[in-house]
Amino acid sequence: MKTWIWLAVVAVLWTGYGCELKKSAIGEESEVVVVADSTLFATIQPVLKEALERTILTPQPEKIFTLKYMPPNQLGRAVVRHFILMAGTLDGQDKTSKQVRAMLSEKLLEQVKNSQSFVFRKQEPWAENQLLLVLVAPDSASLKARIAENQDYLFNILQEENFRRTEKEMFSQLEQKDLEQKLLEKYGWTLRIQHDYIIYREDEKNNFVMLRRTSPERWLFVYWIESDNPEIVTKEWIFQTRNWIGRKYYENDRVLDSLYQVHESKIGDRWVLEVDGLWENEEKVAGGPWKAFAFYDDATKRAYLIDIAVFAPGMRKEPFLRQLEVMARSFRTAADLKAETAKTKANE
Repeated sequence: MKTWIWLAVVAVLWTGYGCELKKSAIGEESEVVVVADSTLFATIQPVLKEALERTILTPQPEKIFTLKYMPPNQLGRAVVRHFILMAGTLDGQDKTSKQVRAMLSEKLLEQVKNSQSFVFRKQEPWAENQLLLVLVAPDSASLKARIAENQDYLFNILQEENFRRTEKEMFSQLEQKDLEQKLLEKYGWTLRIQHDYIIYREDEKNNFVMLRRTSPERWLFVYWIESDNPEIVTKEWIFQTRNWIGRKYYENDRVLDSLYQVHESKIGDRWVLEVDGLWENEEKVAGGPWKAFAFYDDATKRAYLIDIAVFAPGMRKEPFLRQLEVMARSFRTAADLKAETAKTKANE
């Protein structure tokens, strides 16, 4: 009888009933609470940790997300957290598997059975600023396999939610729209600027604009060159340019070419080359994390480098780096803004 009461409660909450009673989620924002049968959790824990507990060097390793297990009888405690992950199987007779099956329609259950789907998401089912992920497969072995095959996909779901919440919080008030418009009119590009940032250095001759905020120290710069060659944007160009800028504007900062990661990502609709690693200043015995985004813009025939860095001794640095990345990923050229406006009008 208790089981069926739980199923009814979960089904009602899943449909969003009583949303006017929602309060904001609580707890560590980077914590992912996993609710599952203990045996199933033991099976999937290694691949979940590999998928979600990724680290950045700051230079000390910092986890972007951490897993916290809660048994099924503690679901009431879990539903107030920011990230909740419920895992179950079609053949499982445990409490969470039954709850998970009750959440999904017959059509979705059939997709799970045929290996067409295994992850379902719900935005703010029980609290504001909350994301629920439901993972389900025919059995524990197939669930483990699906998680292992889709590690990047699962991580990106949580990371995109992380950026969405951060952006919402950052620009809930005091966005510097006048400064954003000034950059657009003067240089043909802009980005969203949080309060307390100032233009710390501006070199029109060398196409360099640096934004800075203190307590702790955070920097973002935009640098560009005119070029007819789209192939100029390479990892080597990023490192050479970043170290030249470090000598010229950053009091001899340099980035380490021994500890870094390179991959592609997107800013708006544009693919960019992304590098993240560590910067250091031997003279000041200082350092910290940095990240760069480089791309070529065909419309303006410019190669752009957007760079972010943090110096926060004794503090967790990932949240500050994430705030800077939100600003960097808001970068748009005048042509980008025009195209986005036209697209919005066409969809109205």
